Amino acid sequence: MPGDVRNDLYVTLISGEFSRGAKTSDRNVEVTIRIVNEKGRVIPGVIHQGCGKVPLDEYRSVTYHHENKPKWMETVKIALPIEEFKKAHIKFTFKHRSTNDVKDKSEKPFSMSFVKLMQENGTTLFNTEHDLIIYKIDPKKWQDDDISYLKLSWRRVNGEELNKVWNYGLAPSSKDNFTISTTFCSTKLTQNAELLGLLEWGWSGSTDTKVLQQRLEGLRRVPAEELMVFLQDTLDVLLEILMNNSTSDDSDNRVFEALVYVITIATDKNKHEAFQPVLDSYIQQNFHATLAYNKLIHVLKFYVEQGMDMDRQETLKKSMKCLQYIFKFIIRSRQLFVELYGRGQEEFEKSLQQLLEAMAHMMVHTNDSTLTVQAHCLKYITTTIPDIMSNFDPVTMSAILVKMIDNLDHKRIPKQKLMTMNDIIHSELFKIPDCRAVLLPCFITHIKRLLAANEEVTDFEVVMRKEKKKTKLEKLLGTEHCNTHVADDRSMTEELELCVKILGDILDVLFCADVGSTFDDMTLLSSKMLENILTIVYKMTRDDPLICKFVSVLVSLLRQMNEKHFVSFLNRFSTQEQLFQFLVELQMVIQDLIVQPVFPADWAEMILLQNSVILKVLHQLSRVISDKMREPFKEFVWCNFFLCAIKFLTQPSLQLEKFTQSKRTKILSRYRDMRRETAAEIRSLWFSLGQHKIRFVAPSGSGQSMVGPFLEMTMIPEVELRKATIPIFFDMMQCEFYSLRDQGNNVPPDMARNNQKNKGKFNKFENEILEKLDHLVEGGHGDDHYREVFQTTVGALCEDHATMREPGLRLVNTVSRLMDRLLQYRTIMNTPDNSAETRMSCTVNLLEFYSEINRKELYLRYVYKLQDLHLGCDNYTEAGYTLLQHANLLRWSPDSLSHALRSPLFHSVTQHDELKEKLYERIITYFDKGQMWEDALKLCKELVQHYEEVILNYTKLGDLLKRMAQFYENIMNPQNLRPEPEYFRVAYYGRGFPAFLQNKVFVYRGNGYERLGDFTSRILDQFPNAELMKKLTPPSDDVKESPQQFIQISKVDCVMHENPFPNANVSEQIERYYRANQVKVFTYSRPFHRGQKDPTNEFATLCIEKTTLYTLYSLPGILRCFPVVKTKSKELSPLENALETMTNVNEEVHELVKKYSRDSALPLDPLTRKLSGMVDPAVMGGIANYEKAFLGDDYIQSHPGDSEKVADLRLLIASQVPLLEAGLCIHATRVTDPISGLHDHMVASFTKMKAQVQEKYGVQPMPADLRIDVRPLKLHSQISVGSDTSQRASHQYDSLETDSVELRSPREEPKSDNLRHSFSRSLQAISERSSEFMFINRLSPAKSKGGTLPRNHKSSLPDHGLSGSSGSKSTKKEKSISKLLRRESFTSTQWFDRPDSQVLAQPPPQPIIELSEQVNSPIRTFFLQVNPFMGTSSNQKSKSRLDLATERPLRSDVERERRMSRPRSFNLNTPSVSTTPSPSMGSRESLSTGTPTESLHEEEAPPPLPVKMREREQDADGNSLRYSGLSIKSGKMLPPVPSDISPEPPEKPPRPDRNHNHEDSFLP
Repeated sequence: MPGDVRNDLYVTLISGEFSRGAKTSDRNVEVTIRIVNEKGRVIPGVIHQGCGKVPLDEYRSVTYHHENKPKWMETVKIALPIEEFKKAHIKFTFKHRSTNDVKDKSEKPFSMSFVKLMQENGTTLFNTEHDLIIYKIDPKKWQDDDISYLKLSWRRVNGEELNKVWNYGLAPSSKDNFTISTTFCSTKLTQNAELLGLLEWGWSGSTDTKVLQQRLEGLRRVPAEELMVFLQDTLDVLLEILMNNSTSDDSDNRVFEALVYVITIATDKNKHEAFQPVLDSYIQQNFHATLAYNKLIHVLKFYVEQGMDMDRQETLKKSMKCLQYIFKFIIRSRQLFVELYGRGQEEFEKSLQQLLEAMAHMMVHTNDSTLTVQAHCLKYITTTIPDIMSNFDPVTMSAILVKMIDNLDHKRIPKQKLMTMNDIIHSELFKIPDCRAVLLPCFITHIKRLLAANEEVTDFEVVMRKEKKKTKLEKLLGTEHCNTHVADDRSMTEELELCVKILGDILDVLFCADVGSTFDDMTLLSSKMLENILTIVYKMTRDDPLICKFVSVLVSLLRQMNEKHFVSFLNRFSTQEQLFQFLVELQMVIQDLIVQPVFPADWAEMILLQNSVILKVLHQLSRVISDKMREPFKEFVWCNFFLCAIKFLTQPSLQLEKFTQSKRTKILSRYRDMRRETAAEIRSLWFSLGQHKIRFVAPSGSGQSMVGPFLEMTMIPEVELRKATIPIFFDMMQCEFYSLRDQGNNVPPDMARNNQKNKGKFNKFENEILEKLDHLVEGGHGDDHYREVFQTTVGALCEDHATMREPGLRLVNTVSRLMDRLLQYRTIMNTPDNSAETRMSCTVNLLEFYSEINRKELYLRYVYKLQDLHLGCDNYTEAGYTLLQHANLLRWSPDSLSHALRSPLFHSVTQHDELKEKLYERIITYFDKGQMWEDALKLCKELVQHYEEVILNYTKLGDLLKRMAQFYENIMNPQNLRPEPEYFRVAYYGRGFPAFLQNKVFVYRGNGYERLGDFTSRILDQFPNAELMKKLTPPSDDVKESPQQFIQISKVDCVMHENPFPNANVSEQIERYYRANQVKVFTYSRPFHRGQKDPTNEFATLCIEKTTLYTLYSLPGILRCFPVVKTKSKELSPLENALETMTNVNEEVHELVKKYSRDSALPLDPLTRKLSGMVDPAVMGGIANYEKAFLGDDYIQSHPGDSEKVADLRLLIASQVPLLEAGLCIHATRVTDPISGLHDHMVASFTKMKAQVQEKYGVQPMPADLRIDVRPLKLHSQISVGSDTSQRASHQYDSLETDSVELRSPREEPKSDNLRHSFSRSLQAISERSSEFMFINRLSPAKSKGGTLPRNHKSSLPDHGLSGSSGSKSTKKEKSISKLLRRESFTSTQWFDRPDSQVLAQPPPQPIIELSEQVNSPIRTFFLQVNPFMGTSSNQKSKSRLDLATERPLRSDVERERRMSRPRSFNLNTPSVSTTPSPSMGSRESLSTGTPTESLHEEEAPPPLPVKMREREQDADGNSLRYSGLSIKSGKMLPPVPSDISPEPPEKPPRPDRNHNHEDSFLP
């Protein structure tokens, strides 16, 4: 730093090389350093080893043992005063050190060297390495204090040989050498001769101008580092020369140039930036040239005035760079002069003003040569402001600066001009109000000019066009030709950035508290710059890098404007149109800032500040619009204000409820809730509209309704805001209600006055609020609190209004109901756990509401949402029905579509018929995918008529007819698997469900083969917290009001409305569709026992509660489920239950016989199963249970009122016989060999049944439609029950003959192998068809859930002597079959279909039928085919006895009851009959005594069950084949089993699902 003195020399011992001399080995050399003065005396205490060490008189180096070339690299510092330094030198002596202390003490130096610190020219030792001469010492002649050696040379000169001559006891050694290095640090002694010459010349006070010129020229050759070391001395010398020079030549200019040169080096930021504080310190503390300011001002002015001179421009350019320090010297010199003399201030200010004026005048030049000087002047003039202000008038200084800026052409260096203005703004000058009054208008003028010139940079489209042009030029001319344009655009962007920076800095300075009054400044800024800034912000895109800065400037400007500024600014507009244009532009900018924020979302403080400013502006806009935009009324600016204000208060950054509590508290404390204030402004402005309100409620033409925006505003979750703004809706309702009726479309709406008729309704308001409510709630707005506040507030206002009370309350109720459904819909859709079916139901809930209030556009909006949900679940049928809802709203006419009826699937379609055709085509495609070809054909027929009769498009007609043909083929093709869906009743009890499900009952359409168990699992998966109710009993009120979830699920049966084909021969494939589709009535039954249950016959007390359900719509439809809207329950007594069961069974048989009589191609299996189950009811006991329960004398006596019903039951039993007879006749015509034996058995059973029934209940005629030509059946049967006694019964109708056919024992007649073979084949066929024909026994009550036969179960087959030996043991074959029977699967009913206990009546004993050769029937024909011996003479009669008994006498009651509790099956299956799968059938179709919920599907082919067979085994006693309760025994000559039957048993069938509903098992 200036004033500090330093004079240090750093000496480093590098290395040396020494000869041995007289010694035999290398020396141990030690170097000793001493500082010696001109008298040969050692200067003490000047050698320093380092920090923390005391100064030394001498320094001894390290000694290396026997090393002739030691390398020390040891450094010491020599600190000498300047005067002693000039006369001192360094002396090095070399001494051998011995390891022997005695010898070591006698050792003397053998050589020496020395270094002079000053050179002959007065400079110090150079900072470099020095190769010193080593002088050998003659101990005899050399004296230590003798300095005569200074006359000798001390360093080696390259190429110069040493003269080995002894002088002063010393002789140079050519072999030895010694190297050191020195570094000198001094503030007074220099190593440069040029600098030394200048310093000495100045100190000497010489006046020789030639020598001065040489010295000044030599100064330029001084290294910059050396010059900086002697900066203070150099400046002192130059300023001293400048003050003392009195010559008239240009010596002052030379000295000035040298001074500029030194200052330039000192202020070089790249190299000597650290010396600037040194220079500043020198000026303030060590500078003493009191008269220098006159010379400096004079010389600088000379150069400025000669700025056009090319020879002096270089100096002038450098002078401009040093302008700051030149003025520092001037001002400091003047200050020192004033301190000494205190006069000459006026002359000084005048001369300084002349200098500054000259510099301002220099800006007028337009030559290119002066451009750099002008730029430097503008750049560095601002650095002089602090110094000039201390001794010069700041206002005058401001005026000169403005003149400098104004004098410069606006096209020259605009960037530097802006930088100069920015520097001035940050100076102290700009904080003075009077100076700002001079400077600010100038700055604003130049900024406006530059913004106007650069305005195209802010236009994104212009920039893009420029970029395209540049690219094209680059391709045509090369890249280098476009560099200029690129540089120009970059420069324009930089200028724009500087402009916005200057504006921001101006506003920052004006916002400070220490700048005085800013009212005039803000008035000037707002009037001159606000419109320009708004325009730029409006045009800029959000990706522009300057957009944030311009918005910040705009916010800062508006923030500092007070109400007077706004008034003053708005008063500038002379016409309303100009004011209107400005207000619109301001509103658009504010709206853009809200909708498209320029600041990142995490800049919370900046966003809140911006919002507070916008709120302030909105307040001013509200006042201006209310005062000046009313007459004439400017609807657009009013509308824009409402939209802008509503967007402002609904922006996310103001929704305080979404913030944390601490953040919310901080915002409220600093900015308050800006939403409330904005809503208050909107409310105030709305009610100031007066008669113009109707324009924003029911607009005409291009006007915009404010209902939607106001609705969004009122939905903000702030209680006070809602209470303040919701009444606006009632005011809107009043405006439309009392508006003028029958106005034209292009005429602005107006209010009715005087006797004019008012509208009397508010339909437009209602439409708008309902439509916007849908969009807003779905978007997340609104809640239950808003619904309550709206209903309460508007409802109360409507209640107090006499005229509008009824329609107003009706609208309030509609809005409330809609909001309730919309909130449910939003909750369901936004909850990912909800299933697709729940979402569909919620969507239909809204559909129904919009259909109810006739809102087509909203209705169709959710129609397509529902369609998308169905398609996502592959519910193509439901998707088709959903889309059909839109098609049904269209007409087959070319009328134009309204906006509400447009389809989002076909945007370009604008006519009714065209859209309806498109929709039909898509719906048909959906129905085709869902295999609903019947529904598709209905739509196709409409299209056919349209193509054929209306548009006459035969091409489309042909294609459509081909498609229809394919649909018909699909319907009739048995390979197309179309499962009949089952239907289920689902009741949702409890408040835990969504509102649209709570305590409601639905009927669901199942998925394909989905049964009760699968469906129940699927529903429970949708509601994992729900509890499944196990009973069908109605729930209590506690369950319904419980917060939990309870589900009740049961299967229901379809009830066809009417038979679509009553008198036609219709195929099964056609009827199947109508049995399970287009159904809306369903039924189910709940059995229960009234009174004490009869253990011997449960039918006596079995009652049925039959419930009929009516759904809202038919299924299938737009949903897979519909709510039940009506329920009827009917309780049937045991007798009524029997009557209904018999009626249903008779009707079923009747229809089945009619169907088989019409279609001979139908598979025979359903008819066989039905007839077999009824003529031989082995499981349920048939009508015997009814006879025992209701047809006995005891019942008639105890129930005299049921006499008519008893008579009806008798009639129904009697009427069943002709139906079965007709069925057997048809069956006989189609019987095949495998089931001929079964047919014969059915005929025999029927004969017995017929005789018994007709004997008890009389003969009933066959229905007329069943009187068909049936060949007579002759059956001669002998019935033996437990003995040889035969009972014969013969009853004959007109179409049936029954003869006696006698079967004798094989012991009495010759064995007939053919007959046995025929029975064997029949049984084998029966076993192959085990899944289609079953003989089963009913399970006991305790084990009625199904399973396999127990291992201890034995087949109860009586032995009638057919095997030749009674009481023989079971063979291995029988045991294997018994094991097979245990693996049989058995059916079970639904849990609610089973009574609490079941006690089965004992089945009647089976007959033993004897057949003789007189059989003249299909049975005889069958036996003749399989047994040729039946056709021989009477001498060769073949008699055989067939034992068809299913049981033998029981050994005990326990065994009997156990056996009766085990079901057994006898299944018959013909795989080739039908390939269409159907639900699982019961094993045997007896007279049904089950509940009505047990549906029978006899027409359907059952799914195949595994064939269960065992290889026939023979034993010594005979052949025995036993299968599930049927035993056929014959002699040993039975033929072998055919080879086409597999001897291996099939795999075990799967256990039936416990929830599976076996409709065909006749279980009570």
